[in-house]
Amino acid sequence: MHKPFLYLSLILTLAMLVGCSTLAAKKNWPADLPDRKIFVKAFLENRQISTAEPEVLEAHLVWIVRFYQGTILYPNGWNRVSERFLASIDNQKDKQRMAKRIRALGILIANEWSQDNDIRRINNTHVATWGSALRTSAERADQSEYITKVESDVKALIDSSLVSDEIDYERYYPSDDYDNF
Repeated sequence: MHKPFLYLSLILTLAMLVGCSTLAAKKNWPADLPDRKIFVKAFLENRQISTAEPEVLEAHLVWIVRFYQGTILYPNGWNRVSERFLASIDNQKDKQRMAKRIRALGILIANEWSQDNDIRRINNTHVATWGSALRTSAERADQSEYITKVESDVKALIDSSLVSDEIDYERYYPSDDYDNF
């Protein structure tokens, strides 16, 4: 076999594999996540481009899936945390309104958190803080007030009007709220 033919065969095989994996990812997008198109559009807009290399885009989308579904190390993804949060709301109309808000908030956080580390403004610590405080808000039945604070903070982080270090648990539930026996 001639070397040029071997190289061409290798390139074509790799291209087909990449194409298959991209196609498979599109077909196998988890049903419990918002539409894949939302995240593709945000990815392109954040980078101010009209198209992306399929393998780069798919690598990004893997982080979106991890955010929502969790991982072995962090099993409480946004889906699980949101379900528990919504289960703490008794009134059906309130639950429906909050479900819309928490869905939109998840999309906003996921789109920023999944960016490359050197450009993202929402990090793992923020997400963990919000998850912990989300549980507390459910325990204290102040879900709406809490979500309003987080919505504001997420937008402020994204537009750089809030410093990353200002996000901690005490921002939402100050330690003086507790009786430190």
